[in-house]
Amino acid sequence: MNVLFVYPNADSQVGFNYGVASLAAVLREAGHEVSLINLNDKLAPMPGDDEFVESVRDSGADAVGFSLVTTQYRLGERLARLVKEKLGLPTFAGGVHVSMVPQEVLASGAFDYAVVGEADEIIVPFIERLERGEDAVGIPGVRALRDGTVAGNPVAPFPGISKLPRKVYDIFNFQHMIDTLNGWVGLMASRGCPFRCTYCFNHEIVARYSDETGLPPAKLNYIRHVPVESLLDEIAFLLENYERIKMFLFDDDLFTFKREYVESFCEGYVKRGFGIPFVVNAHVRHFSPEVASALKEAGCAIVKFGLESGNERVRKEVLNRPMSNERIEKAFAVAHEHDLHTSAFLMIGLPTETREELLDTVRLLGRIRPGRFRWSVFYPFPGTRAAEIAQKAGQIDEEKLGSITNFFSESALDFGEEQNLLIEKLNAAFQWFVMAETDLPAGSVYREKTEPFLKTSRADFEHMQPLLEKADAELSKRMIEQELEHYAIKYNRFMGVNSKYFLAEAEQVLE
Repeated sequence: MNVLFVYPNADSQVGFNYGVASLAAVLREAGHEVSLINLNDKLAPMPGDDEFVESVRDSGADAVGFSLVTTQYRLGERLARLVKEKLGLPTFAGGVHVSMVPQEVLASGAFDYAVVGEADEIIVPFIERLERGEDAVGIPGVRALRDGTVAGNPVAPFPGISKLPRKVYDIFNFQHMIDTLNGWVGLMASRGCPFRCTYCFNHEIVARYSDETGLPPAKLNYIRHVPVESLLDEIAFLLENYERIKMFLFDDDLFTFKREYVESFCEGYVKRGFGIPFVVNAHVRHFSPEVASALKEAGCAIVKFGLESGNERVRKEVLNRPMSNERIEKAFAVAHEHDLHTSAFLMIGLPTETREELLDTVRLLGRIRPGRFRWSVFYPFPGTRAAEIAQKAGQIDEEKLGSITNFFSESALDFGEEQNLLIEKLNAAFQWFVMAETDLPAGSVYREKTEPFLKTSRADFEHMQPLLEKADAELSKRMIEQELEHYAIKYNRFMGVNSKYFLAEAEQVLE
């Protein structure tokens, strides 16, 4: 059977879809044809409706599957309707959004089937039932509307990943993706996360699997690792088949969860002589001097930590991330002692967050001085506990919620005009506020900027906002001329990077 996947990812950063790549590999190994329409305006212009329909027709697809996240769901639903109305092809949907709210997805009428959970072990029997013209509802995790009611079997246990075929890269026009991302290539060494953060789908997925399989969470085998040798073989494959790879980015929720795995990987990475720097996600509770040393020796370039908030109440009561500021500061100190470039993830506009708690995030960054930081605006994903907290607080703006397509542009919550404006100001010039909280010599320059900026009216702010990115570039140029360390916007609009890093990188490029 010829299966076409559609990955709507409009108005967002370019991303490799690991789920589609894995499912495509399993289907291809079973003898089916696979193709992909990867919709991202940074890779190619977004097609109009007629052009999209023609692309589906030209693919020769017998069935069309959509991989959907919440912010792209409306686009995916509209495209699926086109497929059904214009071409009469069977449609199915999977992905995080579908797993969280399958009943809503099916109620739209745009999809014949909703696939809940990880589908690596059920995608082949599912497609083969479609090929034979049979009802696929009997497949584990597959849901459909029957007589107006959602019908389907419970999910199967989480699939093992140690023996899955190598992910399919060619359907992504992968060399073009590498070049668009300036040589950065994503990898996954594991699936699953041990934490239950309220804003993430992990805790709800675990709860669903536990309910439907009858297994307690501890026996679900949710956290699974790719064997180290298989991972190293995949890296070797990429280097042999693609050009201009400059950095590997491990997108695991928590790469440093198992110290033994990290050390084994690092040892193998060095022995293979790949020589390509890499980036990992860590957690302050799973980061030791031993792990830092192994990563550094293997060529790790950046260690990323999810902090989300600089306020302990917000982390504990709202986000279920009960880690102290002291532990955070210690983890960053360990990384810096091992000469590892650090990155911090933050969210602004969190449910029930007060003005001072919001500013605590800026203050913490000023103290730990990461190599870079990336901020986003909280989004209340359906089915998550954080969304429930926001709903109970009466803070969700339903009109905005339905129109937001990314996590960076604006907030879907309403805190009242004063705090709404503060969030918008922080979102527009976060790096200035962080600089103002540091003890760096240039900090005073930024304090002179932020203090009056905080007092500006909405009208004045809206006049200034389009000019801020240019103003940041000009200010950064001035700091460089004066040889003053500072943070500036680099690589994307929502990332502040320390000048020591981006100046050193520029020198390497020139060499």
